[in-house]
Amino acid sequence: MRIYGAQLQLSASDLAKHLACRHLTWLDLMEARGELRRPLWHDSGLIALEQRGLQHERAYLDHLRNQGLEVLEWGADAADAMKRGVDAIAQADLSDGRWRGRADVLLRVNQPSKLGNWSYEVVDTKLARETRGGTILQLCLYSELVAQIQGHTPEFMHVVIPGNDFKPEKFRVKEYEAYYRYVKKRLEQEVQSPRSKVESRGSYPDPVEHCDLCNWWSHCNAQRRKDDHLSFVAGITKAQIRELKEQNVTTLLELAHMSSAERIRQQARLQLEYRETKKPVYEILEIEADRGLCRLPEPSKGDIFLDFEADPFVENGGLEYLLGYSTMDGEYTAMWALNRIEERRMFESFLEMVIRRLNQFPDLHIYHFSPYEPTALKRLAGRYSSRQDELDRLLRGGVFVDLYAVVKQALQASVERYSIKDLEIFSGFKRNIDLDQAKENLHQLEFALELNDLEGIAAETCKIVAGYNRDDCLSTAKLRDWLETLRAGKEISRPALQSGEPSEEVDERRQKVLAVMDRLLRDTPEDPQQQNHEQHAKWLLAQMLEWHRREDKVSWWEYFRLNDLTDEELMDERSAISGLQFSKRIGG
Repeated sequence: MRIYGAQLQLSASDLAKHLACRHLTWLDLMEARGELRRPLWHDSGLIALEQRGLQHERAYLDHLRNQGLEVLEWGADAADAMKRGVDAIAQADLSDGRWRGRADVLLRVNQPSKLGNWSYEVVDTKLARETRGGTILQLCLYSELVAQIQGHTPEFMHVVIPGNDFKPEKFRVKEYEAYYRYVKKRLEQEVQSPRSKVESRGSYPDPVEHCDLCNWWSHCNAQRRKDDHLSFVAGITKAQIRELKEQNVTTLLELAHMSSAERIRQQARLQLEYRETKKPVYEILEIEADRGLCRLPEPSKGDIFLDFEADPFVENGGLEYLLGYSTMDGEYTAMWALNRIEERRMFESFLEMVIRRLNQFPDLHIYHFSPYEPTALKRLAGRYSSRQDELDRLLRGGVFVDLYAVVKQALQASVERYSIKDLEIFSGFKRNIDLDQAKENLHQLEFALELNDLEGIAAETCKIVAGYNRDDCLSTAKLRDWLETLRAGKEISRPALQSGEPSEEVDERRQKVLAVMDRLLRDTPEDPQQQNHEQHAKWLLAQMLEWHRREDKVSWWEYFRLNDLTDEELMDERSAISGLQFSKRIGG
């Protein structure tokens, strides 16, 4: 958004941002008018994301060249290049005076237009695995601007994501035109509205998903702090905020003083008490069987405290680049993986270690904070078709203990977020690595991983990241110990110890399958890139032996994951229904 001459010009990104946050449109407009200055904001993670986006776009252009297409890059006049019939036009500047945009690629197709026996369709290169609404709106705008040059609207628009051999996802333009025109008209009306009308409508910086990427975050967050916004109440949902506003409750203070005994009111009361007394407080909830403190098993000398560091943007599907764990004696182990081969070895070595340790300490458990760690192990087991029996044994045996779930079901505390770091005020853990320093080094490491610049990873960076991971593992152990003190002296049951061993029938069948797999994979390199055609065919056949069982396993893992969630947590799950209460039987 900018004022060029006397006219306000809007861009494709303005459309996407308006869809993400209407208040952002108002802030950008005030900046364009010179009424507000955008805060200075630096995020090395976003810089890395931009670099990866450029790298992905360059790779796609190279792909087009390898197909024998002529690719015209930066600085070219898009309209002139389209009239000449260039195969592909990169970074094409498009404008009609009011609206402007820069399309990643205009690709020539065999569809007649006023240009000749050809026309153009828009291609956008994106890193996101799922195409978002904002991307579709941008593509619609580019397609409209292209139509003004060639005389008709392109039939399709395309999105190319990494890891799919550059095969584009196609969207039919006409199917999205109506919604595009609606959002576009709404934005045009918005920027033409006088300030008084926008303010009377109630433009407010309510937190949205886009906040994590927004330059205006500090400005909006300061406004929310000043207003004591309800979003600072830990665990509150957007639906609850809407309901409270309908009751004229708009601040944490007002919520804390409500007469209702609902859990969210109690949460606000605890946070208000901490704000006024500067003393952290917590309250233990009513003890329920199989929930909260009842989920804590008997401590064992073999217990393990686990934490992963991962980057979802490395290659296709992300990379678990650091698996760290500590034991009861405080000893910490860091297992690094900077590529797929190392990731597999790390995963297999960890599970082999756990099984050996489990044979030594049958009562051991693996503690973690949040569901991420067992989910990551399941993902790795599926990715490499490896160690699934060992992982199944741990899952069946209830070896994994999620301390986040224990905390959420056991108590309420005067924190804005129930993170491992926010709870350290109660557990008493002191970190060795400064969190700001850790964040910066995490970004540097992940930036190098995403660009495949392994030589650019400094030893000091790895040392700091490992130190941060070590702190998380030791903090998890400290949290477990603190939770144990809360149950001390109380009659609270513990989970029964389970063996985790499969049934004889399942085990016998599995042994037969493994024997066949071993014969097929004999003398076959682990790395698929090093396999010849015959070896790769045998490798594929070996994977097919267990394909249905692996697919079925994923469904069961998801079923048991949902079973472990609270009613409150199930509210955020698309595949579950929560909050139902039996009223009466009808019919029959």
